[in-house]
Amino acid sequence: MTKPLMPSPSVDPRLLSNLRRARLEFEELGLQLEKVIARFDEEIRKQKLKRIQKSLSLLDEKRDRL
Repeated sequence: MTKPLMPSPSVDPRLLSNLRRARLEFEELGLQLEKVIARFDEEIRKQKLKRIQKSLSLLDEKRDRL
């Protein structure tokens, strides 16, 4: 049976530093994705509002013709 390799103690700080950096980069990416999703949500709200306003306008025009 083979014994698992253990990295030398001098490698540990570098590995930890790389892991911390990777975690921060993932966190940054997550925040950027949240921003994009928020933009899409806002665009969807605007489109929905336009559709509602258009429907109300059409109903008002029909009512005025009667």
